[in-house]
Amino acid sequence: MARVLLVDDDEDVQTVLGRYLEHDGHVVQGARTGQEALDAVALGTDVVVLDLTLPDLDGLEVLRRLRSRWDVPILVLTARGEEADRLLGLGLGADDYVVKPFSPREICLRAAALLRRRTALPTTEPPDALGVLRRHGVEVHPEEHRVLAEGREVLLTPREFDLLLLFLRRPGRVFSRTDILLALWPDGYVSEHVVDVHLASLRRKLGAAVDIVNVRGVGYRLTPERAP
Repeated sequence: MARVLLVDDDEDVQTVLGRYLEHDGHVVQGARTGQEALDAVALGTDVVVLDLTLPDLDGLEVLRRLRSRWDVPILVLTARGEEADRLLGLGLGADDYVVKPFSPREICLRAAALLRRRTALPTTEPPDALGVLRRHGVEVHPEEHRVLAEGREVLLTPREFDLLLLFLRRPGRVFSRTDILLALWPDGYVSEHVVDVHLASLRRKLGAAVDIVNVRGVGYRLTPERAP
């Protein structure tokens, strides 16, 4: 059972989608404005389903504010179907993106997939006795969902956090875009461009602490030279 915050000012969406989510065993809290959403997340939630068309704040601004303060998974609902809009939402920290009209069952499956990403990815690089993974100038506390890069705390989205773990736990391995999509988006639904967006954001936030390089024609690899 998870706490789902459903942010949409459409009463029909609140009623129908809320029933589907509750049928899956979740506790659903509704919010009809951006400010209500921000207030509700502050009280605790496990996943946010966020419509971008809200009466008080632009949905992208709500997304930006949510992501700047919390690492909760965010699934965006929108009528904006252009690729540029989708990539903008993902660049601001959305973990998944659904264009209206949508199937309530699809939303439930995607929300479940986001919740599953909270579990640790398979690993070949063991953490220390306290469960902390230290490598390449980065210190990762999986239980706290906390990352330090060369001593400074870095706020990552859930997807960025999982992407970092994917590389840190398999040092030296080259990952293709398909590998990354299968690891982080096992249910599909997203394009390879999404990988580039999240990698660019991760590189920007971590700076020189890690060096994820492009292996031309193959994929991406965390360079082993920076390992302690």
